Amino acid sequence: MKVALIGTGAMGCIFGAALARGGAELVCLDRNADVVAALQQHGIRVRGVLGDQTVAVRATTDPAQLGPVDMVLVLADAAASPVAADIARSCLKADGFALSLQNGIGNLEALVGALGPQRVMAGVTYNSGTGEGPARSWHTHLGLTTMGEATGAITPRLQAMAERFRAQGMAVELTPRVEAAIWSKFVHNCAINPISALTGLRPAQIMQTPPAQALMEHVIDEILQVVDALGIVLPEHDARGEILQHCRERMNQPSMLQHLRAGKPTEIGALKHEPALDAAAPAGRQAHRDWCPE
Repeated sequence: MKVALIGTGAMGCIFGAALARGGAELVCLDRNADVVAALQQHGIRVRGVLGDQTVAVRATTDPAQLGPVDMVLVLADAAASPVAADIARSCLKADGFALSLQNGIGNLEALVGALGPQRVMAGVTYNSGTGEGPARSWHTHLGLTTMGEATGAITPRLQAMAERFRAQGMAVELTPRVEAAIWSKFVHNCAINPISALTGLRPAQIMQTPPAQALMEHVIDEILQVVDALGIVLPEHDARGEILQHCRERMNQPSMLQHLRAGKPTEIGALKHEPALDAAAPAGRQAHRDWCPE
């Protein structure tokens, strides 16, 4: 299986390495020549909860050098999704498909707009990782990944993708309601990531700091009102309780805090419900500069 990876940051390295360990032929796309050089010379290096691993990969700065591939794995920042979708369309085989495990709202829609629902899978992951330099990642938490087809079907290819990740020690569940899973992660990210970025606190530290916890609970109130107004049924029976428990258990650096500390653009735009976001031409032009952040 030939796979193109768009997004070689912490999570891209973790999931790309898992596919490569399982025998996939992986080619990575990054706009940064230094990152591509590191990938070509040293491969992807991941340490952490599944041990220390290095996998050899191909890498390029040129999207035209990716295809033809069987699958595109999209783990770029959400602002890059329109461009990533165009790249996927250009490099996929006729029967190929894309899988997005990105944070935020609009990623699934961007891929469906470019490829059609029959060629798109999406999902969310509660794995955590920290970038440690070009093509290097520290896998800090082994969490659940939920995946589904854009059509809602539980297809043989979806089951096969789940088995590829499970064979590498990752926990995966399948769902016919992937949009509900994406909105559930969206609620978590809205509640936690901006608070962490503003205060510098990690999730467990937010729960240990009463003013920060109070602010987070106000954000939870607001986002749950949005969910109710849109008629979205989340998979959790008690979303608030799960967010608070999630925070108590985690000392990772949320991605928004990592981006802020590295002086990079955050994904705050993907934490706003803006249906036109994925179609906005200016956002697409900006994404062309940012489609593969470290």
